[in-house]
Amino acid sequence: MKIVAITDMDLSLMQEQMPQDLKDRTQFQWFRSSKDAQEHIADAEVIITAGRINPEYATREKAPKLKWMQTLSAGVDKLPLQELADRQIPLTNARGVHTIQMSEFTLSLMLQWVRKSNKLYECQQQKEWYQRISVGELAGKTLGIVGAGAIGEAVARKAKAFDMSVIGLNRSGTPQPGYDQTLSGDEGLRSLLAQSDFVVLLLPSTPKTRGLITKEHLSLMKPSGFLINLARGDVIDEGALTLMLQEGKLAGAALDVFEQEPLPATSPLWSMANVIVTPHIAGSSSHYTERVAAIFYHNLRALLDGGEMMNLVNIHEGY
Repeated sequence: MKIVAITDMDLSLMQEQMPQDLKDRTQFQWFRSSKDAQEHIADAEVIITAGRINPEYATREKAPKLKWMQTLSAGVDKLPLQELADRQIPLTNARGVHTIQMSEFTLSLMLQWVRKSNKLYECQQQKEWYQRISVGELAGKTLGIVGAGAIGEAVARKAKAFDMSVIGLNRSGTPQPGYDQTLSGDEGLRSLLAQSDFVVLLLPSTPKTRGLITKEHLSLMKPSGFLINLARGDVIDEGALTLMLQEGKLAGAALDVFEQEPLPATSPLWSMANVIVTPHIAGSSSHYTERVAAIFYHNLRALLDGGEMMNLVNIHEGY
């Protein structure tokens, strides 16, 4: 079975540690660009991608032997979903590999904000002994998690260790571990935004979630509120958020994802004192490859031996 991986991620570990029985039955080829891989797509039975791929590589004309696609990302919004659906080709993602690093990253951003880390670093650079700085605490604050999945559960659990109250929002409103309250629907979203001191967005980008957080929703947040977006840039009205931050109607934000990436140098978000900008790296980890490799090995064995794949994406739902 021919496997074609197209990603600039380092997959040498995935190749080296592949169980011998899988190595014996497969041919693994790794290319850092679509251009380098294009001559091999016609024979590919499995394609691995980092979350974005030339849509032609999912068509019957370009990839007639394709049986399965594995993405190394959790999000699938940049993949040729319609082509895969039309051919009934299974798509699996990396759901579950981001839980540790993204939950830690969320807590680090909240601590960075309340403990005024940015200001203290400025003082250090200026050699200024500034003891009059007023810092806050997470204890007693309310955290609202929009997208109460596996990552959200890990965030909730760690937030409880800081004595925070936690509200979650999911599709069903079914109670989840670590949450004091779980809500659903637009009314639930509005209630969460109004109650929370911190709001973290962790939901996938799908037709139902794009544009979910509108200017009206943002206006429900406390003026002292802090918003963290680790989801996708298109789930929120970025223009409305920027304006609210500029006008002081929202205290601050930490943004790891944007409507346009890389974030243009002309964006005012870069230079705003109440905004923390990071370059879509919340899910990064030195353990990423080994975690996603375990999913891939399981699914490859399932494909070869007729077993059940894990992390199957509902292509019609988009996650």
